[in-house]
Order: sequence, then structure tokens, then C-alpha cells
Amino acid sequence: MTEHDDPEKLPRALSEASTRVLLLSEAGAAVTGGQLLFLDGPAYVPQADDRQVFLGSHGAQSFVLAIVSSEHYPQIAPEQWISLREAFTVLGGIEAELFVEAQAIANWIRTEKFCPRCGSATRSATFGWGQRCVANGHELFPRTDPAVIAAIIDAEDRILLGANATFRTHMYSVLAGFVEAGESLESAVRREIFEESGVHVGDVAYRGSQPWPLPRSLMLGFTGEALSTELVPDGAEIQDLRWFTREQLGAELRAGSLQIPRGASIAHALIKSWYGEDLPEASK
Repeated sequence: MTEHDDPEKLPRALSEASTRVLLLSEAGAAVTGGQLLFLDGPAYVPQADDRQVFLGSHGAQSFVLAIVSSEHYPQIAPEQWISLREAFTVLGGIEAELFVEAQAIANWIRTEKFCPRCGSATRSATFGWGQRCVANGHELFPRTDPAVIAAIIDAEDRILLGANATFRTHMYSVLAGFVEAGESLESAVRREIFEESGVHVGDVAYRGSQPWPLPRSLMLGFTGEALSTELVPDGAEIQDLRWFTREQLGAELRAGSLQIPRGASIAHALIKSWYGEDLPEASK
């Protein structure tokens, strides 16, 4: 029997006092004092509809995700449940990584409840990381949708930022979109940028990636060379587009007239890399 077939892995982890259990409800993860709220393994009492997933180990500690309903935890105040978007601005290090991993697997478990071959119900397998059809034994595993996000730079060393229709007031960011079937990542960058801004893109270069389980993406970051500068927002997803010099972006950030993604987001990392130093905050 391999480790992946070990039916006692989860129960064994939950019986150990060193195991940390992360609670994730429909409202987000539980936090306290600006950090994730963990229960010791033996202190976690599963409810009938809970699902558990073994997230892995770090040093001498194991981590288990408990997918729960917030109503079963009245001792946790509503404001203590935070979304992943909120967590990107307050959590760092292993806690941020655990939340991303937990949200990704939880999204999949909540939506993939039936076998695609026969429509029968599925049950948990592979200590939470898989699901198995109760009728034919077919195993299911999480899937990830690739998406691209790109900092487009023109010949004057300006960066292209856009205001998405879903953003709060005055928020601008680099542009992003999903990779289509049969499409290379480079082609996806050029297509998405043109569709959303009307800008033609030449050379592109890979810069890094970030899991983005909203709902189940892997965000692949690029820089791209602008071959044109006329801006044509698509009017649906993108409401406004602007080219920024470093001086213009810094001045607007200090004045508070414009905001950009912060925290551990890859969008912030791409903008910061172009800017060349820490991006200024609004003056108080």
C-alpha cells in the first residue's frame, strides 16, 4: 500500500496534538489577531457535513483543512472569517500559502460532487485530495485553469494599467485573462491585451506565477513590449486605461487619487518590478 492509499493518514494526523487544523467556511478562513486561527488536532470535533483534507507538513507539524459551515462555530464572530482577497493584504509566509492551497481544494470539492462518467455521487479519497465515484470507482482530482497577467511597457518605459469593472473606485492594475484551448501562453498574452486595450504586443517574457484559486486558476505573470499605444477599452470588462510614467504613478499613489493591488498579489509584484522600488502609500 502506498502513502496515497493509506486510509489512516487523516485520522492519524487529527489524533496528534502537533497537528494544526485550519477552518474554512463559506465565508472564508477563520483568523484571530491578524493570523489564521488553528485548532489542535484532538480539539477539532468534526460535524456531520465537514470535509477534511491533509494539506501537508512543515517541520514537525502537520496541517489539515476542515471545510466547515460557519453556523457550526458560533464562537467565531462573523468578522473573523476573511476571504482570500482580504487575506492577500494581511497574511504572509506559510499562512498565506496554506490559505491559497486550502481555498483551491475547497472550491473543487464544493463544485465537483458527481461523477462525470455516470452522474453518481462521489466520496472523499486520497486523504481529501481526490474523489471516487461510489458506483464505478472512477477517481477525480482537482484541475487548474491557466491564466495570464502582464505588465505591458511601451517605448517610453510607461506601464499600461486598467480599471476593471469589478474593481473598487480608483483601482488600476495590469491586465489579465484566461488561456484558451490550444493556445500558447505567449499568444494568450498578446490576444488578451489586444482584446482589452487595443494595444498590439511584441516580445513577451515570463516573470513568475501565483496560485489564484478564484475559483481555480494558476496566474502566470509576464512582461510585454507594446508595439502600439492607442488605447481602446473594451467597455465591458475594462472601463478605463492609462499609460503611466513612474513619476505619474508615484504622485497619484501618494495623493490617494489612485490605488493598485497590494499585498502578496502577482499584480503588485509586476508593477513593483517595473517601478524599481517599494510603491508609495497615500499620504496621511
